[in-house]
Amino acid sequence: MITNMMKFGNPERFEISAQWLRDAEPRELLPKDFGWSMGELKIVVGGVSLTDHQIHGEQKDAIRWYLGPVIAWLIREWKWLMHEEAYAWPTRPADSSAITVSADLQRFIASEYRPDREIYKTIREWWARHALHSADPSALYPDVFIRRVEDNVEISWLDQQPDFPPDGFELKLKPGTALLPVEDVAEPLWNFLKWAVKTAPALEKEDKHQVAILKSKLTDVKGLAAAELEAAHFANEAIRSVIENARKASHWVPNRRVLPDAPVIAEFDTPALMFGGLNVNFGEQDILRLFDLLVQHRVGGESDGLKSLVSSPSIYEFIQPYAHGYELAYAVRESLGIDHQTAFVDIHQIVYDLGIKIHSEALDTASVRGVAIAGAGLSPAILINEKNKFNASKGGRRFTLAHELCHILFDRSSAKRLSHVSGPWASIRVEKRANAFAAMFLATPHALSKALTGAELSGQMKNLSERFGIGIIALREHMHNLDLISDEEFQQGGGWRH
Repeated sequence: MITNMMKFGNPERFEISAQWLRDAEPRELLPKDFGWSMGELKIVVGGVSLTDHQIHGEQKDAIRWYLGPVIAWLIREWKWLMHEEAYAWPTRPADSSAITVSADLQRFIASEYRPDREIYKTIREWWARHALHSADPSALYPDVFIRRVEDNVEISWLDQQPDFPPDGFELKLKPGTALLPVEDVAEPLWNFLKWAVKTAPALEKEDKHQVAILKSKLTDVKGLAAAELEAAHFANEAIRSVIENARKASHWVPNRRVLPDAPVIAEFDTPALMFGGLNVNFGEQDILRLFDLLVQHRVGGESDGLKSLVSSPSIYEFIQPYAHGYELAYAVRESLGIDHQTAFVDIHQIVYDLGIKIHSEALDTASVRGVAIAGAGLSPAILINEKNKFNASKGGRRFTLAHELCHILFDRSSAKRLSHVSGPWASIRVEKRANAFAAMFLATPHALSKALTGAELSGQMKNLSERFGIGIIALREHMHNLDLISDEEFQQGGGWRH
């Protein structure tokens, strides 16, 4: 059976295309599992074909291989691919899951330390749920990862070649990442699966049995309840259990949105949005405290001044996160009428004037820096964790306020909601951008240059820190990014660049 190439999705966003091909080999010489499923597969993300390759001197945009393992993997891991965000082991996230997971696998695989071996096992299990290559390690498909990130789907890929390529085969792609609306990825993949199980060219009895199993499993996935889909978003079962109990106690009605034509939560319930990405042992009391914060702010709206500043710029712009954060800070200062020469910015008054409530509380965990909530159905608020070391000083707390303000203004989900806990589990690009925004919002190069004297820089840092109301460490890094501190001066002061 030979079919035409079927296309699902938009190539400028996400598109998966496939067709069935007739295999010239007799069936008995083909793999027992899915040997009937020879076809071609093409994946395009943001206009970039991830399956472009060269073989025997010819350029191809679709890879010829067995489609069955990919179909089975997508069905088996569907709820995880579409909903799991957090890593199941302690890690400092890189720019994408492809980089983070691959680096951590390499880091732990060679360790002879038993706990490290257990961590490696956990990473490997997460990899199996999210890496296309895990569907069939012998396949020629690119090293693509699919992961939920808040109310979006992250697709990331590396430039690694297949482990067992035929002579003359070479993938033509560079590492990359895209963050796309859930619908743009979920709907094409679901339509591809429906087409695949409906048109599968199985002729032998055992092959037909395999297809029947795939159809049955796809039907089971289609019937998954929203609560079960959401459960895949929580890295920690204890967190999920506490949230369920808190919902019942407060009569919280989940505001999640499920796609009408695919078993996917397009927009998470607000508590799930807040807690789903955490991959640490978050204490029950802290969960209840933050849930109570949501309950306090689940009514009300936003001031017109705040609404006028809110936008959703992509975190994957082709610009360094710190440079992007600087641009956003300049734009907000200008909108608020703050002169570039102004040294001390009253961030508390600005947040108050925008109608954002400030809470200050000592949580049990020190890993949380701050919390930001805002958007549809919520009145905006920022919580500063007094237990976090960055908030120990007045300058640190000012920086956290500006950092969380950036989240409220620019890091909302596609549903225009935000419930964000700043900590080591958060996207490093998002946090870099928010840090840069905070630094530039509190101290422009114009004001810093004007404040600098001819004296040795190291002797001025304390006065500059006090004048601008920003911590010395953050100020040094900011000035280094602005080239107001040389590499030599920066290194002598024990600084580092994030």
